[in-house]
Formats: sequence, C-alpha cells, structure tokens
Amino acid sequence: MQDTIIAPNELGIFYLGQAGFIIQSPRGNRLVIDAYLSHAAERLFGFKRMIPPVITAEEVKADLWLSTHEHIDHLDLDVLPIALRHEQTYFIGAPDCEKHYKELGFSERRYGILNEGEEWSDGNLRIRAIYADHGELAPDALGYLLELHGVRIYHTGDTAYRPEEIMTSLNTAVDIMIAPINGQYGNMNAQEACQLAAIVKPKYIIPSHFWMFLEHVGDGGSGDPSAFLREAGGLPNGIEAKVMAPGELWKFEMDNNLST
Repeated sequence: MQDTIIAPNELGIFYLGQAGFIIQSPRGNRLVIDAYLSHAAERLFGFKRMIPPVITAEEVKADLWLSTHEHIDHLDLDVLPIALRHEQTYFIGAPDCEKHYKELGFSERRYGILNEGEEWSDGNLRIRAIYADHGELAPDALGYLLELHGVRIYHTGDTAYRPEEIMTSLNTAVDIMIAPINGQYGNMNAQEACQLAAIVKPKYIIPSHFWMFLEHVGDGGSGDPSAFLREAGGLPNGIEAKVMAPGELWKFEMDNNLST
C-alpha cells in the first residue's frame, strides 16, 4: 500500500477482509473504514479469525479512520490505540463509538461523531451518515456515503434489508456500493444485497462480511461470495458485481460518466 502509485484518474481501493477497506486518493490521502486487524473478537467473544490480518495496525497511516458502529469487527479496540499514535489520523464514528473513544483516552479534537443525515467535510472529501438497521445489536449503526474526486462510495455498514428507509436517507446516485452478505446477526444475505443494489443502481457492488468468522456463515449459502455471484447474475444491466479477496487492490478508474 505504501508503495502503490495511484494515477490522477484513479482511486485505490484495498480490501482488508470482513467489512474493512482502505481508500487511497491520487494525492496520497488515505481513508480507513471498519478495519478489523486484530484478534479482539476471539479474545473478547470467542470468535476466531479464519483469515489472518492482511496488514498490521502499525503499518496503517491514515488521514481518516471511520467506524460504522461499535461492534469489535468494525471498531477494533485492540487496534485503535495503535492507530491513535499516528498524529495525522482523525477518527469518525457512529454515536455508540464515542464512549469507546473516551475510554481509550482520545482527545475530543481527534474524533467526530455523526448521526444519521449529518455530514463531515474537509473540502476534498465529504462523508454523510446514512440510515442502517442493525437491530437491537447496535441501534446507532450507520452506513456512510463517501464523496471524493467526484466518486460516490456507499458503504452500507451492517444493516438489514430496509430499501425504503435507506433510499430516503441516501437520496443520490452511487458509483460503488459495499454491502454485507452474511445474512446473520441482522445483516443482509447475498440475495438481499443484490436486491438493494438493483434499487440503488450503483455501477459496482462489492460484497463484504464473509470468511472472517465461522459464526457469520448461515444456511443457504449466506456468507458465501460464490452464492453472491450467482445472485448477482440477475442484476440489471449496468451494475457489475466485484468480489475482492482480502488484501486485494482495485485501482478504480474514474471517468466523466460517474455519479450521474
């Protein structure tokens, strides 16, 4: 990642596994979202990692570090203290993340909290908090709409299939949509992720929330990216499904026809 050159017409999108991604701009700015890089879930809850971390926390030097909600595989409590050492990093989270930031000793100048519909911007990047329904497991859970270099990336976060509420909150065209497919713990399965994509109409849909924990594999192929690809075969023309392997880099080429 450190050595990757991103061309002026590209965005670098790295998949970390589970729901985690790193997005790198042509200027070298780096945004992290929902990175799970430790073994905290096993230490705290007995959920053993089935794939190793593709990068260490020490290696990640981010400008922004986003978490869609407080669950350990989205707000990694073993990684955040290490990420905090990088003085350039600013943290943004859902309301349920704030108590964890405070418990870890974060200064208020190092983090921001977004409620649904609220925005954060630094002039080059705009983040808007989008409705998500993760049930009683995480009532404050959010999705995020990221807008940078004219590209709109919608990370649904952990959510059930709630198309009307999501579309009301989103209310814009999307280039890339990232959605869970595990079908467990209040999340969409592969079929529902594709149904939502057919409504949102992104140029690309990327599945997430698979392979990390045995507990996230359900009946009927939930959590299986090959099942997702079968479902994606029925997507409307103009929507391409892209399954990324943990550690994979996708150089997304920007053009003048995006977000229209």
